[in-house]
Amino acid sequence: MSKITKEDKKFARDGLTLAKVLYFLLMPFRPNLLKTYMAVGSFVEVPIEQLKIDGIKGILIDADGTLGPHHSSEFSYEVVEHINKMVNHGFKVAIYTNASEDRFHQFVGINVVTNVPPKPDKCGFEKAMKNFLDLDDSNVVCMIGDNFLTDGGARLAGMHFIHICPIKGDESFIHSFTRNIAFKVAQFYFPNSFP
Repeated sequence: MSKITKEDKKFARDGLTLAKVLYFLLMPFRPNLLKTYMAVGSFVEVPIEQLKIDGIKGILIDADGTLGPHHSSEFSYEVVEHINKMVNHGFKVAIYTNASEDRFHQFVGINVVTNVPPKPDKCGFEKAMKNFLDLDDSNVVCMIGDNFLTDGGARLAGMHFIHICPIKGDESFIHSFTRNIAFKVAQFYFPNSFP
């Protein structure tokens, strides 16, 4: 598992960032940014075989609200096994979170993205793809997450986005509010895309 260095601290990861504000303001005017590759109810419902058929080779996974409640340090057996199945099917997998990165001990051999600009910054996704998945074609990478505002930023980098319903947890009001607004905008433009 990756260690957090002084270099990591130069990127403000959690909370409000300029990239998040700009992406939030762009969403209503660039609906293509809100297009999902697929939407499922929970992380363990992501169909591994379908990803293979569609040519996906790399998967970036959000943590908070996707793998477990916000700030979790323990994850369900089913979640750990689903990630293991992805790896066993030949996918390159990494966890890309804007929150604390030192709590993923259950995911043995899985990279945790560090020292990149926070989501939704396009450069952060590109560096995560190249440095942590060892891939350079965004068309074969997908981001799995619960938040169009942060995880959906993968669309800026040309990646696919799989939206899952968020797992309730201890999150800030502003995080919950902006995530819900972004979801409502996505539903407005693509009403038949969600379970």
